[in-house]
Amino acid sequence: MDERHSRIQQYPWLAPVLLAGAAGLELLTPEIVNGAALVAVAGMVAAITSTFRNTLLIVTIGLAIIVVAAVLSGFTDFEKGVQIAEVLIAGALALAVRRMLDRQSVSFSLVRSTVEILQRAVLPPLPTIVGPMVVACRYEAASTEARIGGDLYAVEETPFGLRLLIADVRGRGLGAVSSVSVIVGAFRERAQSERDLAGLAERLDRAVARSLAQYADPFAAEAFATALLVEIDRPGTTMRVLSCGHPAPYLVRDGELCQLDTGEATPPLGMLDLAPGTGGPRSCDFPTGTTLLCVTDGVTEARNAAGTFYDPCQELRPAPDGDPERLIDALFASVSRWVEGERDDDMAVVAVSSVDVDGRESAP
Repeated sequence: MDERHSRIQQYPWLAPVLLAGAAGLELLTPEIVNGAALVAVAGMVAAITSTFRNTLLIVTIGLAIIVVAAVLSGFTDFEKGVQIAEVLIAGALALAVRRMLDRQSVSFSLVRSTVEILQRAVLPPLPTIVGPMVVACRYEAASTEARIGGDLYAVEETPFGLRLLIADVRGRGLGAVSSVSVIVGAFRERAQSERDLAGLAERLDRAVARSLAQYADPFAAEAFATALLVEIDRPGTTMRVLSCGHPAPYLVRDGELCQLDTGEATPPLGMLDLAPGTGGPRSCDFPTGTTLLCVTDGVTEARNAAGTFYDPCQELRPAPDGDPERLIDALFASVSRWVEGERDDDMAVVAVSSVDVDGRESAP
């Protein structure tokens, strides 16, 4: 309903046009033709597209048109009195609908505010500087949804270097939030002690399995979370990547964006036991001046009007260098243009680039 409502709000001129049509029917056509129906429709359209004050104005003008037409005709026709009564009733209904929509809007704003607070509690802002890296992140819910999503991210400085997690839990609502909080908590604890990414993924998989056993979910057998684990060594020159069914990350350098080959992916978290030993971490260079961009499928599965998936490598050109925050700004703007502002999935993005010893970003 919210999407249809927002679309019809783009036509605030429709109610005045209907009133003009009603006036023309009343004043320029035979008495057998009247504009009462158009006046009633104009009031309801105003209720949907405008404010309570404007709706009241439209209803009042519409009633005045019908009354004036009745006076000009001598007010001898009983049918004119019926028309006035009909317009009064339709106007009252339009005002009632507008009042109801206003109350729903207030309630929706309160719910959305509560959701955003809860989302920030589960996913607090990441520090800007983590070890030798500058980090930027952003989470944005789908434009047509007020529910809490299952996208998550976390970054930890560990004895093994910087470790990053970005994941997407299946589903929405409180069940997804429960899994998000469990995965983030397990990552923050185990990232400090697990010696390799494969062991860390196994720990997260067990955490997901324990979470599923703690609440009733009729689809628990299908519950899972795709995840991407990244480890950048302390010198900041080499990284290891492990994909658990998650979209591969991108590297940005000299304005060009290319997708990393993460090799064979392991099953998503919560399903590792279905294919034990599948996939594993993959090592690659992380040259100075390069930015790592990690996304959820809200980016890679965004579609345009023709149904074509968004491809950052093709659409994000040139990609901003060196500044993760600017890169994320450009990515979100590019996706918004691609889908024409209407997304049906949440997006979570994390960008990381190296900084020098003074905390400034390394030059390309």
